[in-house]
Amino acid sequence: MTRPYKPMRGAGPPASLCPQGLLAVACAFNLACGETPPPPPSPPPAALDWCPHVTPGTRGTAPAAVALSEAHALLRFFSPGRGSRAIDSVLATAMEGSTVDWDGVAQAHADEFQSACIHEPRDATSLFPVQVERHDTVALIRPGVGEPILPEGTRAVAIDLRGLPDVPELEAALTRAIALSSNTPAPRVSARVRVHTGPTNELYALSFYSNTTQRLNEPAYPASGTEALPVALLTDGRLPPAAARFVADLRATRRAWLWGDALATAVAESRWVPVARKGLSIRISQLEDDAGPLPDRIPADGALPIPLSEGLRELPTLGTPPPLDRSAEVLREKMTPRAFVSGPGTHRAPTAGIARAALVIVHGAVRRFFPYFPVVGDGIDARLEETLASVDEAPVNALRTVQLLRRFGAVLQDGHVFVEATPSPFIGTIPVLMEEVANGDVVVRRSLFPEFRPGDTLVRVDHRSAVEWYAEELTRTSAATQGYRHELATRRLRELSGPRSLALRGPDGHERTVEGRPWTGGDFSEALGSAPSRRPGGWLSDLGAPSLYYVNMNRDSGMDLNAYVQHIQTASDARGLVVDMRHYPDFLAHVPVQHLIQDDFASPILRVMRWTGPDQHDVKEDQHVFTGGAEPSFRGPIALLVGPRTVSRAEHFATMLVGAHRVRVVGRRSAGTNGDITHLVLPGNFRFAFTGMEVLYPDRSTFHGVGIVPDEEIVPTTEDLALDRDPELLKAIELLQAAE
Repeated sequence: MTRPYKPMRGAGPPASLCPQGLLAVACAFNLACGETPPPPPSPPPAALDWCPHVTPGTRGTAPAAVALSEAHALLRFFSPGRGSRAIDSVLATAMEGSTVDWDGVAQAHADEFQSACIHEPRDATSLFPVQVERHDTVALIRPGVGEPILPEGTRAVAIDLRGLPDVPELEAALTRAIALSSNTPAPRVSARVRVHTGPTNELYALSFYSNTTQRLNEPAYPASGTEALPVALLTDGRLPPAAARFVADLRATRRAWLWGDALATAVAESRWVPVARKGLSIRISQLEDDAGPLPDRIPADGALPIPLSEGLRELPTLGTPPPLDRSAEVLREKMTPRAFVSGPGTHRAPTAGIARAALVIVHGAVRRFFPYFPVVGDGIDARLEETLASVDEAPVNALRTVQLLRRFGAVLQDGHVFVEATPSPFIGTIPVLMEEVANGDVVVRRSLFPEFRPGDTLVRVDHRSAVEWYAEELTRTSAATQGYRHELATRRLRELSGPRSLALRGPDGHERTVEGRPWTGGDFSEALGSAPSRRPGGWLSDLGAPSLYYVNMNRDSGMDLNAYVQHIQTASDARGLVVDMRHYPDFLAHVPVQHLIQDDFASPILRVMRWTGPDQHDVKEDQHVFTGGAEPSFRGPIALLVGPRTVSRAEHFATMLVGAHRVRVVGRRSAGTNGDITHLVLPGNFRFAFTGMEVLYPDRSTFHGVGIVPDEEIVPTTEDLALDRDPELLKAIELLQAAE
């Protein structure tokens, strides 16, 4: 039985019509001359429909959304065939409507993809106790619970695989049956699987993460018998995947004969995933040996003997089964590396289906690849159900979809969670830098608009108090530390999707309302800056510390590696050095550190989860040791300034200095977020970023959510910002002068 051939969309007219192009000219000529036009090309042969040959598993207990996430992730990350964007598009279309028909979504996957089949679950069942029957000198084993015992004088074994349930214990029961029949381990065929070293970055080709395929060699079936007995496998039209894999292993390696029905090899490559009232069987591997993929169909060597007892008598006299016939073309989808599709996806107007699909896709990806569940807890299942329910509460547009994805991401407590859309739902950004001060207020530090004045305190946002606005925004803001969470929420405050009025209270206590409007003068990042201080590097004579030197490492200070080396050269005779890393640098971390540490020093520990197929995972771990003392070198005392905007690469830099006990740290706790970022490209051209790498301190202690903890905690006040006073820098000067 085969699935009907479905021509690709746009593949040409039906057979009753003339072809296009040059062939159309010939067609018209032949028709005019009364001749029959040439027939169109025959469609390619269809792959074997393996779906009727699967014994499905039982109904699941997970919520439908969570179960669908697992099924979709298996297709997206581990199945043969098409890439993620095509798979995601099917999900988005299937999830349209006022409510979700979970069985209909599962059906859509089965209709679209050769590597998925839909089934009704079987009733919950279990293996019966193992049964062994004697038929003359042949032992007929019905695999089950317990150890089989061969009758004395057994000269051959038949293993009855008919009607076995798809249960976790089945593979062990089958292993016991073949072990008893062998005196040497029985080899197995290999399985080619997808290998993910971290979560592939779907937006940028250059990434720490990668995916490929690998031929995975399974350990041989063990042997516990005294001799290698002839073996026959008895089958019917349906098998659970474990039994089908057992047949493929033993028949392909010529260890057993196959009597009964042919094997659809795809069944042996699949896994059962229950979804709602139905379930999907999904191919997750490709069985192959040195000659290539196994045939789509492994024919039986003979029919089941009738009566069985009579037919089994010849088994002891049979030799080794013949090799498999490899002449037929392998038509099932191949497990080949998926080409990277650069850049953003295709824009579609946001719909409920797109929003729902995006949430399911993100859930499935972070379930597999997010490394910090042991630190932040695992609440993503409940958050998926919550956000899916929220889709139905109001009409969906780009902004709501972004907010729903941000709400889901907040449960990860990951400062690398960013959600973007093309086109953006925002019309622009207010060019004002605000931050939280000691009493919890949000205060203007600097602005490119004169109506926002340093020291102004935010009182209201539109018709809500600032406290109420932040209370809501923080519920959909993901971060590992509270200071960085507040900073990220403040960035959202500056983004405009429409008119916004802001009530400000000046240092004199008077309130006024200003209109938030987007900057129209081009890129304002250089003019405004993002770091707390825009002070250039140099001596600190103006602050009463002429023997101390200051280096601003933040990217908006214009610092690059060459300029940094020049500053260290100038500062080599200073009595102390202040290194300001309260924002983000533009260069790799270890190179500047080599000029500040004289001894060898270690990097943070970087750990990436590697999945070899959907079940086998380990961790790829890296830590580098660098040589210090690079010239020019600073050997005096150092004060390091950090704060909530010290994130990722900036924290990498700081971690090495702290790990080497080289600095006194002044300021506020850093973001506690390090590790290579990755992006998911979602339907509708939404993008979801998160951290795919676990980072530890060099001594293996936890970094995520801890960050760089100051030795001296200093939080600016409203007065500090109004007067452009830098209390963190002043405290650093105090510490260094005390050390002179």
